[in-house]
Amino acid sequence: MEIIKLESNGYELEIHYFPAQNQKAIVQIMHGMEEHQERYEPFCSFLNDNGFSVYTSNMRGHGANAPVLGYFGKKKGYKLLIEDQIKIATYIKEHNPSSLLYLFAHSMGTIIARNVLMTSSHFYNKICLSGLPNPNFGAYLGLPVANTVSLLKGPEHYSQMLEDLAVGQFNKAIENPKTGVDWVCKNEEIVSDYVNDPYCGHGFKAKAFSDLFHLVIKMRHSSNYKNVNDAPILMLRGAEDPCTGYSKGAKHSIHVLKRAGFTNIKEIVYPGMRHEILNELDHEHVFNDILNFYN
Repeated sequence: MEIIKLESNGYELEIHYFPAQNQKAIVQIMHGMEEHQERYEPFCSFLNDNGFSVYTSNMRGHGANAPVLGYFGKKKGYKLLIEDQIKIATYIKEHNPSSLLYLFAHSMGTIIARNVLMTSSHFYNKICLSGLPNPNFGAYLGLPVANTVSLLKGPEHYSQMLEDLAVGQFNKAIENPKTGVDWVCKNEEIVSDYVNDPYCGHGFKAKAFSDLFHLVIKMRHSSNYKNVNDAPILMLRGAEDPCTGYSKGAKHSIHVLKRAGFTNIKEIVYPGMRHEILNELDHEHVFNDILNFYN
């Protein structure tokens, strides 16, 4: 594994590059909310073993290299998140001009990915989206609340109310939960690691929630997508993942993407799985479905 430092709008992005022998293509990974790129290393190893080089990165405000956890910037952090990933894709293509580039994004990563695809779908030959958050109307309520908290308390203020508004309801869907994040995964070892990881579940600052809600609102509208490259899309979700809004949320996401110009969309739903399908006990099944799609 090689560590690459890349400057983006005054922020140092830490990128991990996992090269594969006899490379078929490259995969760019965008991780989820309140986690970090190291959690994807088993998946990266699997992809390497099957001929795919991988670039992962910690989003700004995430991971050990973040100056402030859960904070993207004082102004237009949502725009910075998008531009970071476009900068990484540009770097990958500049250093691998003849290689195919595939995308894998999970959870909040799919929110950023869909915003990236609005202007920059030309980078990607195949797109895999996992655990897509429900694009419901909650963001319209959350945005003015987050803006008000940020204005009154400061952009770096942590608000439990905002955290509850964004993700607090997910664990209520789990019967007899043992932790506050049982909705993440049925694999108790993964949940324990998540709870004890200082770079997981660390919370977002008020301004970061404003940025997140802004991104969700943008991705609800197919009219925001321009000059779409009609790359195949594979959508994956656990049948017991409350974050996705279940079938209703998935149908809305598919509808928006199809109206945007993506005509080749397939969905796989995994019975008995929750949010982090890459970490469930039967994750080999998920890995192989992704491999079949990329192949």
